[in-house]
Amino acid sequence: MIDHLLSIANELRPHMGFLAGGFAMNLLISVLSMGVGTVIGVALGRLRYSGWRAFDLPSRLATNLCRNVPSFVLLFYMASMIPSEVVLAGKFYTVPIWIKATLALTFPVIGFASDQSLGYFTQRTAGLSGAGETFLVAWVQYFLIIVMASATASIIGADEIVGRANTLISQTGGDGFMLTIYLFVSLWFIFSGLLLTALVKGVATGLSRAA
Repeated sequence: MIDHLLSIANELRPHMGFLAGGFAMNLLISVLSMGVGTVIGVALGRLRYSGWRAFDLPSRLATNLCRNVPSFVLLFYMASMIPSEVVLAGKFYTVPIWIKATLALTFPVIGFASDQSLGYFTQRTAGLSGAGETFLVAWVQYFLIIVMASATASIIGADEIVGRANTLISQTGGDGFMLTIYLFVSLWFIFSGLLLTALVKGVATGLSRAA
């Protein structure tokens, strides 16, 4: 068993840096999606909470749209609708595929953040404790979902970890290597999820004690 694990490690060692660079792209896509989506979503949640009729219906419609459109479908939509090149001041600029993937994953985050922030504002007004901790825990859990979903960006050609794993498989071949590298890729997501979960538990515990 140990010899087999060592054999797998030796087989993957030359590709560690290549795969790590791909996972960094997954994290970049996820962080940008969560950041932009959270800002817009919280703004929508605030408008829904405000009670202003002029903003209530549009903000609820926008939230429902972002919440219910599958990100997998949005990936193909962004890939086909956003041009590969744009012209600015007479110069051609390439639009990276990872930007298209980021935009596709931003939409569901907007719907999530709108719903969660509405709950946060409602709990704060009612004088309930733990509103901030509830929002934080839910946000981190959704961030993990977005990190996992970022792996689907390989379908439109994003240079992330699954796409790089597929490149190595096409170059190396062999069913054994394919299973090994996919298992290795899955471990990146699992360990990052465990690390982030442990971190947020520590933060939530600290906030509870401070309160």
